[in-house]
Amino acid sequence: MGKEEQLLSISIRDSIHAASKLVSKVYDIELRLGPDDFEEELHSDLDEAKASLKWYIRKLYRDVALLAERMAVPLHAQRILTELDEIEQGDLAYLEATPYDDELTSPHLNKIRNYFDSLAVMTQGTEVTGLDVFRNILESTPAIIRLTNADPKKEADVQREVFKVLQIAFSDAVREIPIGHLMKSYKPDLGVRSLMAAAEYKFAETEAEVRHALDGIYTDMKGYNGHYEWRSFFAVIYTTDTVINPKRLAAEFAGVRADTNWTPIVVVGKGARQGSMKNPAGKSGKA
Repeated sequence: MGKEEQLLSISIRDSIHAASKLVSKVYDIELRLGPDDFEEELHSDLDEAKASLKWYIRKLYRDVALLAERMAVPLHAQRILTELDEIEQGDLAYLEATPYDDELTSPHLNKIRNYFDSLAVMTQGTEVTGLDVFRNILESTPAIIRLTNADPKKEADVQREVFKVLQIAFSDAVREIPIGHLMKSYKPDLGVRSLMAAAEYKFAETEAEVRHALDGIYTDMKGYNGHYEWRSFFAVIYTTDTVINPKRLAAEFAGVRADTNWTPIVVVGKGARQGSMKNPAGKSGKA
């Protein structure tokens, strides 16, 4: 089985996981909403969760159909696309009660998961976890900085060294990927096209800078949202001191209802901004 099919299978599993989380989120919000509840924030949260769920359902049908095509079962692919045309006439975010009425489930998600399961057996074997490799490189940023003897003073310095390693691991690694919107073009720092994954780096020396970096990341989430060719995003905060706990950052992401396809990563490495108190008079911060 080719690398592309295996990577597509990994992406589909990630999408199923994200869609399942959204089903739970919709169910949780609807439990808190009464029939006469006019709480604006809850309704806004519900609309946002349903819109994301619809996007994932649609994407899953297309991805599983593409996988079927690549695995030479075109009739299966056509059946899936025909079904997508039919269900798009209704509500892709529709949920129904389980047989025991103890929760709600998505019949559309269940159906496409079954379609995928019938194909997944054919992609098993030596599974290529490309997204795991990408994430491991990001999490190893401090080690990369040490090995390259770099002395980063800004985000670009960190990105440059990480990209050197990324190019070795992935032939289609790219920098500053333009993601166009009607009014503005956003550019993630690093990415791998075949994985449909990108990373945004932030350089921070203090907790105040971390908070400022988070504000920028939340803005980026809106700019990158909804692009079919880029689906997994990592927010890497490179700190020169242990100014924030990774678990705290994960909680922060959850608290602001961060997009489910964004993953926060906190790493601690050497370096300091030019002229900062940690690097007085612009001297090197090397040990």
